[in-house]
Amino acid sequence: MALGVSVRDIALPAVDRRMILGAILAAIAALGVLVLTRPPDRIPVLAAGSDLSAGRPLNELDIEVRYVESSTGLVVGDSVGELGEWSLRVPLEEGEPLIASLMQPPELVATPNVIALSLAPQNAVLGQLVAGDKVDIYLTNADGLGAPPGTELLASSVYIVEAVTSESSADRGRVNVLLAVDDDLAAQLAAASHSGDIDLVRVAP
Repeated sequence: MALGVSVRDIALPAVDRRMILGAILAAIAALGVLVLTRPPDRIPVLAAGSDLSAGRPLNELDIEVRYVESSTGLVVGDSVGELGEWSLRVPLEEGEPLIASLMQPPELVATPNVIALSLAPQNAVLGQLVAGDKVDIYLTNADGLGAPPGTELLASSVYIVEAVTSESSADRGRVNVLLAVDDDLAAQLAAASHSGDIDLVRVAP
């Protein structure tokens, strides 16, 4: 006995492109929300672990690390590190962050006086000086008044507090420097600026 078999086409559900597009847009939106709500990276900065006095090296003070979202103007780091000999210009209360502009290098503690010199570029390393550099100072006495003509080393490894090349029309190109000095060197430089030519030689670190 023969059996008759009939085959019917099975209709597959049509793909709704609008649903697919909607799913993609929803995924993109969810990703955007995830990015926007993710906590920002936090940056380690140095802060006062207790009330801190001015003038003492950081490695003698109670310094702690705190994490902030913006480190603008603060001292970034997870340890004192190379700043151990630096000190505060002003006292800080417990919890206050260390501010870069209120820090001072050990050279300014040992020689707190500051003197200004304005030199021609050829006498000041063509202006290639920045704060933190150290220079040897030479004096050339050409007129022989009060001292024999010649060049002598006036001071070694003098710390530069600030160095700026003038843009003024009156003295454009001159190099203006602030130097950390003690009383004796201040007197020597004041006299030297009127008795001869001063040259700065940048000392290799």
